[in-house]
Formats: sequence, structure tokens, C-alpha cells
Amino acid sequence: MQFHYRNKGSKNLNQLPMSFFLLNLNLYLSDGIFLWSQKMAASSSVDHRYNVGDVVPLFANIVGPLNNPNETYQYYDLPFCSPEQLIPKKETLGEVLNGDRLTNTLYTLNFRQDKFDQILCEKKLQKDDITKFTNAISNEFYFQMYYDNLPLWGFTGKTEDESWITGGTKNRPKYYVFNHVQFDALYNDDQVIEIRAFSDPNYSVDITDKTKIDIKFTYSISWNSTSIDYKSRMNKYSKASLLPTQRKLH
Repeated sequence: MQFHYRNKGSKNLNQLPMSFFLLNLNLYLSDGIFLWSQKMAASSSVDHRYNVGDVVPLFANIVGPLNNPNETYQYYDLPFCSPEQLIPKKETLGEVLNGDRLTNTLYTLNFRQDKFDQILCEKKLQKDDITKFTNAISNEFYFQMYYDNLPLWGFTGKTEDESWITGGTKNRPKYYVFNHVQFDALYNDDQVIEIRAFSDPNYSVDITDKTKIDIKFTYSISWNSTSIDYKSRMNKYSKASLLPTQRKLH
């Protein structure tokens, strides 16, 4: 898989303050960057009510460049940790029209159960895998997932631009894969109200000029209560429903 994107005029991630990485990409919804549909992935419970400890499935959806969200790829086109068997979710008509490609993941996110530094997988990246991540990072790729019908976003990695001259030679940028995702979830009684995914640049692995590398991918989730009721949880996404649909690339 090759990525061909024009990236003129976009801001390099390493030029942004660290707080930027700690903000969920939901913030972009208010500016109309990402598409969101009122019809989302079905959760494991028809009425969206859970007992403490119930597993609520996290579905992987897409990846794509930050500066051109209309162009997307399937999540597992990048060499993320993946289940032995990929099981596409049976999609509604709204999800098909929305361009969603929801698939199972290895994440185990139990309702109202905190977890810290859980190992998702230990993956040996080969040269082709490293090339895919490098291309994605250079084009500032984000990923998108769904949890109990709620969309969430994070970054795949970051670059550090070492443009200074050493011995008459201009250094190339360094590429780092984010290898830890922090999920922050809110609940009201027995229902999920909000979830965010943070890509923390402090958890990253340098893949610059590597031909193979072993990476341990991990995740954490923290739960907190909120007074927001279930019927109001989608209000923050309403503006995005006016955006044009995503275009799938082959």
C-alpha cells in the first residue's frame, strides 16, 4: 500500500505544543473536519445499558490524512495489532453510505473498569510495515474507532524535523510511531456517555531508517462519572453531520 497525498501548507505535528497531542480529535468536529453520521456502530447491548465489567466492543474504522479527511483507508491497511481473524461488523445502510468499514480489535474495554498499561500485542515490524507507518506519519494520519456508537480519534505517530546542517549534509526528519493509547471514558449510571483517545507523544518508538524493529503496543482506560444524560451525549457531534461523505480509496 502506498499513500500519495499533497501535504502543502499543513502544519508539522512536531511544531505543535504537547497539549495538542493530549486533546482528543473530537475537537476538530466543531470546525467541520471529520464526517460523522447519526447512524453508528451497534453496541453489544440493544438498549446501551451495561453492568460493571461488561465488555463493550471497540471497533476499528478508518485511517487517513489530517489535511484531507475525505480520503480514507481501512484501519488495518496499516500494520496495527490485529486479531487472528478479522470480523467485519454487519453494517447498517447509514454506515455503508457514511463510508464506515468497522472491524473487530484486540482492545478489551470493560464498562467502568479501569486498566493501566495493558499489552495489546508485541509486534515485529518488517521493512514493508515500517514503510507504511513512515508514509502515514509523514502525511499526518489519524485513526478513527467507535465505542458504543461513539466516534473517537487519535494520531498514528509524529515527526521531528531535524533540518539543521551537519557536516554539510541536511538531516532528514525522524519518524515515531505512537505505541500507547490512553482512553478516557465517562459514564452516567449504566450507560456510556463519552470516550476519548489520546495519542501521547511521550509513548513513541523511533522507526527512522529501520529495516525491522520489535514494538510493544499498550493501552490504558480510565472511567469517570458525569451528570450528562444519555439522550444528550450526541449533541457535540451534530455539526459534523452536515459534512460531505468520505471517499474510499483502493
